[in-house]
Amino acid sequence: MSRRKKTPFAPWESNTSNGLEDRFIRIGETQLMSAAMKRLGDKANRLFVYMKLEARGKREFAMPYTKIMKVMPISRPTIKTTIEELERAGFIDILERNGNVRKPNLYAFSTRWREMEKSVKVQ
Repeated sequence: MSRRKKTPFAPWESNTSNGLEDRFIRIGETQLMSAAMKRLGDKANRLFVYMKLEARGKREFAMPYTKIMKVMPISRPTIKTTIEELERAGFIDILERNGNVRKPNLYAFSTRWREMEKSVKVQ
């Protein structure tokens, strides 16, 4: 059984010569346009996109601070604050805090943002 042919991205969506990407992300319109997403700060929004890319479509993922600092020019305290913002907004859960054992924290994408969305609409 053969694999499906990869569909290339349009020229304005990719910087590769053939339009094929190894990794890309999915964000649904309802999530992107949600009040919860709109309330996120710029850094949190950008970090969320990088987390989606790092997770490679999986719910649980590890993302070391060093990797975040490579893609975003921000300090460790700002990273911590930004991750806490994503957690408070219901987009991620921190499953393991591994700072004491010098391993990356383990995160999981959450659906809590949808519940927060409902509570905002009721008020």
